[in-house]
Amino acid sequence: MRHSVSARPATGSPSPVPAGSTWPAPEMWQRATALLTEVLQRCGLPYEAAEGEAAFYGPKIDVQLADGAGREFTLSTVQIDFHQPERFDLHYIGADGAKHRPVMVHRSIIGSVERAVALLIETYGGAFPAWLAPTQLAVLPVHEDQLPYAEEFALRCAELGLRAEVAGPERGSLGARIRAGRLVPYQAVIGAEEAADEHISLRLRDGRRLGPHPADEVLARIGALVGSHSPALWEDSGLSVSAVAGGRRR
Repeated sequence: MRHSVSARPATGSPSPVPAGSTWPAPEMWQRATALLTEVLQRCGLPYEAAEGEAAFYGPKIDVQLADGAGREFTLSTVQIDFHQPERFDLHYIGADGAKHRPVMVHRSIIGSVERAVALLIETYGGAFPAWLAPTQLAVLPVHEDQLPYAEEFALRCAELGLRAEVAGPERGSLGARIRAGRLVPYQAVIGAEEAADEHISLRLRDGRRLGPHPADEVLARIGALVGSHSPALWEDSGLSVSAVAGGRRR
């Protein structure tokens, strides 16, 4: 990621100003540039000047990202504009009852949604953090007898704002369904014992496993991690998971 503050073109350069418009007064330009650089400095972000990249109404911060091939694109921009509020004679009435000139902020959070999504897919290889994953829980009933409880569990997930999908026995053996959902952050395996006790056995994408535990307890933990946008799949606090390598346990 790279940050830059776009500067006004040098004197004599081709002007990007549309017909009928003018450059802002030099003091406006300097004030806007000072504010943008101060923001970057306070955030501890290194930046560079980009000569001639500014819009005609003021300087801007560009956030540049590079894809796997090293090609850069602009993810976000933010601009401070003192010029157009003055040009259009904009004002508001403040708490003091007097007229004040507003400041216009132009902001593009994601310049190109497609490029941003492509970068996320490339970065994570489809194994998105739990909060970002399209499907957060794969619900895997071992046999058809556990399908009603699996569907009930998926509804409870939806009520908590979690994205869950039931992958029933009609999609193949349990092992095949586990492999098919290998990029899903959590897999809730439901056998006869879990269905009878309203428990689930949890498998994490990184290979760790949690034995049968109350469904509500597990969902509360997952919901907290997802809600906080945590990159972690699990945090040991009362409910511990175990690493199983090469085993054939459910």
